[in-house]
Amino acid sequence: MVRANHPSDKIVAEVAWLYYIKGLNQAEIATRMGMSRPTVVTYLRLARERQIVGVKIQGTHFRINDLADRLCERYGLESALVIPDEPNEADTALQVCEAAAQFLPDFVKSGDTLGVSWGQTVSFVSERVPWWPVEGLVVRQLIGSLANPLLPTCESCTTEIARRLSAHCVNLNAPAVCTAADLADRLRAEPIIAEQIDLLSDCNKAIFSLSPCTFDTHVVQFNLATEQDISDYAAKGAVGIIIGRFIDKYGTPLIGELDQRMIGADLAALRKMEGLLVVSGLSKLDATRAALTGGYAMHVALDAPLAEALLRDAGSA
Repeated sequence: MVRANHPSDKIVAEVAWLYYIKGLNQAEIATRMGMSRPTVVTYLRLARERQIVGVKIQGTHFRINDLADRLCERYGLESALVIPDEPNEADTALQVCEAAAQFLPDFVKSGDTLGVSWGQTVSFVSERVPWWPVEGLVVRQLIGSLANPLLPTCESCTTEIARRLSAHCVNLNAPAVCTAADLADRLRAEPIIAEQIDLLSDCNKAIFSLSPCTFDTHVVQFNLATEQDISDYAAKGAVGIIIGRFIDKYGTPLIGELDQRMIGADLAALRKMEGLLVVSGLSKLDATRAALTGGYAMHVALDAPLAEALLRDAGSA
């Protein structure tokens, strides 16, 4: 008999192989391996805990079909994951992130280069991506680093997604924003940084979220922009912020002084990537509509009230 105490990875992997790949049931595995059925159950649990097995839920199961189909038709999307709203906004946001995380291994393919943005939403996604190796995947950081230790940074999001997908991770070794434009120019000219920025053009896919152009955005809270920056861009017609860059209601990039001090991908580069936008909350309606209208995403994960508002808005436009 095989003992259940401290089993080796080899025996756990063999049980997992028989169950998940060969299709044997627990009783058949118990007979074949000379162990009890409870031991088989224990080994299958250990296979997940030791990351020998990655369990992934197909993203299509998160769709609310009618809303998703109409959203795709209206905005020219390839797919939409529409999540029913929970009793509170925080729980809804987490469910949207969970759906995006489960979809991500289907979104990327072998040989892809995935660009990763930053912020609380992308961080929640990164922590929920299933352990699902994607051979030949490269994951790149889209914007530079932020000093605040409390912020889910672009490099932490990039690193975690790469770790869970067994991908090659490439961080951008520069600050996201400099104090002066001439300093940003000099840093962008440094060979190692210049090469990293240039290679962002290899990203054929991207995952990102967005913020409204308001003072309470994380972009202000974590010093990527000041309230004066927000006021200046809002005066130009900005309604949303994507990867630290500002867009108007049509999704057109708005260039200002802050752009001269930023290091990372710009909106023209993002538009060339196949984007996965993860967003929730009606406070982001204008910014989401602008991002979809501007063609920054081909896939979206969002909550049902936001999807309904986007469709109502489109119908009355």
